[in-house]
Amino acid sequence: MSGTIPRGRDAGLAPALLVAACALLLVFAVSCLPRQGDLTSPSPLPAKIAAPLPPVPPGGTLRVLVDLGEQVDLERLGRAHARRNLTKHERRAAVIAALDAVAARSQERLLPVLEDMKREGLVRSWRGFTIVNRLLVEATPAGIEALARRREVVAIVPETETREPVLAGQAAQPAEKTSWGVAAIGTDAAWTMGLDGTGVVVGLIDSGATAVHEQLAPGFRGGERSWLDPKGGSAAPRDSHLGHGTGVLSCAVGANAAGVTLGVAPRAQWIACAGLPEGRFNNVLLTICADWMLTVGRPDVLLAAWLLPSEGCDRSFQPFVDAWRAAEILPVFPAGNRGPGERTDRSPANYGGLYPGGRAALSLGGLGRDGGPWEKTSRGPGACGSSTFPLLSAPAEELVAAFPLSSSTYRRGQGTSFAAGLAAGAAALLLQHHPETSVVELEEALTGGAADLGEPGPDGAFGYGRLDVPGALARLDRIRAKSGRYNLPP
Repeated sequence: MSGTIPRGRDAGLAPALLVAACALLLVFAVSCLPRQGDLTSPSPLPAKIAAPLPPVPPGGTLRVLVDLGEQVDLERLGRAHARRNLTKHERRAAVIAALDAVAARSQERLLPVLEDMKREGLVRSWRGFTIVNRLLVEATPAGIEALARRREVVAIVPETETREPVLAGQAAQPAEKTSWGVAAIGTDAAWTMGLDGTGVVVGLIDSGATAVHEQLAPGFRGGERSWLDPKGGSAAPRDSHLGHGTGVLSCAVGANAAGVTLGVAPRAQWIACAGLPEGRFNNVLLTICADWMLTVGRPDVLLAAWLLPSEGCDRSFQPFVDAWRAAEILPVFPAGNRGPGERTDRSPANYGGLYPGGRAALSLGGLGRDGGPWEKTSRGPGACGSSTFPLLSAPAEELVAAFPLSSSTYRRGQGTSFAAGLAAGAAALLLQHHPETSVVELEEALTGGAADLGEPGPDGAFGYGRLDVPGALARLDRIRAKSGRYNLPP
C-alpha cells in the first residue's frame, strides 16, 4: 500500500481530487490551507495509547484507531456558512469538503512514515477517515508504539468489541396488523396532508436490515451508495441480529404494504450500514459506518438505535455526532432500556454540548400503551450535561415491526429503539413539508410541538412530552415563517 492514504471507498485522495476539494472550499469562502487556529485546532498534547495493547504472538498485528491533532473547527465553519446564507445541500457539501481537505492534507504528511514502517515489517495496512482526522492502522505492537511517538499523533485506541449485544430493543411474539404507536403520535394527520416522507432519505447504523421484506423493499434506495457491510462484505442488505435493524427501520419507513400499517414515513427511502454485526459494539466498524454515512450515504435523518457499552458519559463518539449535525444529518438515538431508576442513561443518547452551540442529543424515551412511561425506559438526569433526558418520548411497547425471517414475517417490537424509529419517521415527514429545515429547526419543532406529559414542562420521565406529529408540523410552520425562510426551494 503506497502513494496515498486510502480513505473510505476510494483508493486514495489524488492531488487532482485535493485541488477540487480546495476549489469547492474556496467557493464557500473557506480556506483550504487554514492558518493555525483558523478552521483547525492543532493539539499540543503528547500522543498516548488509550488502553493497554492486548497480547499478540510474535510478528502478530493489531488494529488501532490513530487520531491526528489537526481537526476542523465546526463551530467556526458553521458561522462562516451562516454569513453566506448557504442552502442546506450547500452546507452539507461544504462541511464534508472541509473535513475531507483537512484530513487528506494531514494524513498525506504521515504517508512516508507509514511506507517506511511497512517496509520494516512494523505496519501491514492503513486507511484514512474524513469524519474525523483519523487512521485505521494494522501494525505490530512495536509499530504502534512508534506511531505513538509521532508528534502529529494525539491518541491511539485499540480495536475493541463487546461480547454482549448493545442494541436497545427486542422483538418477540406475533403481532396484529396495525401498530398502535403510529396512530398515537398523530401520523394520520400528516398523511391527510399528503406527507409520507417522499424525497427524504433515512439512514440506519445497526445490525443491518433486509431489503427483501415487503415493508422495506419499496423504500431501499439501491446502488453502491446505499448499503455497506464492513465486516461481512455482503453485497445485498441483510440483518445479523434477531431482526433488530429491520424492525426499528420498519417503524420509521415501513411501506405499510399488504394491509399492515407500521411505518410513519412509508414513502421515504432508506440506506443502511451494518456497524453492529450480531448486535455487538466494535469501535472500528462504527467508525467505518459513521464515516460512510457522512461521505457516501449522506442521509437526511440517521437512526442510530444503540448505546455505547460504558456507563455514564462516554464522549468518544461525539465527534461523529457533531460532524453529522454540521452536515445537516439529524441523528436519532434511543434513551435505552435500563430503567426505571434514575441515572440509567448512556451515551451517545445522553450527550449535551453538541454542535451547534451546546445542544442535547435527540434521545427517545419509551411510552407504554397506557400513556405512561414504559417500565424499562432509561431516565436522567443525563451524565453528559444534558439538562433534559430523554428529550422526547414515543411508544415503545408492543409495536408491530417487520422481521427478516421471511418477506412477510412480523413480530411485536419492544424497546426505546422502536420509539427512536417512530421519531426518525416523524422527522422525515417534517423534512418533506419543509425540505430546507435545519437539524436545529427539526429538533425545535419536535420538542416544541410535543404533547406535554407529567409535570408541566420538560422532566426526567417524558422529556418534553409525547412525540406529536401535528404539533411538530404546526411548530415548524411557525419556525420557518419567523425565520423568513418559509418558502425556500429544496
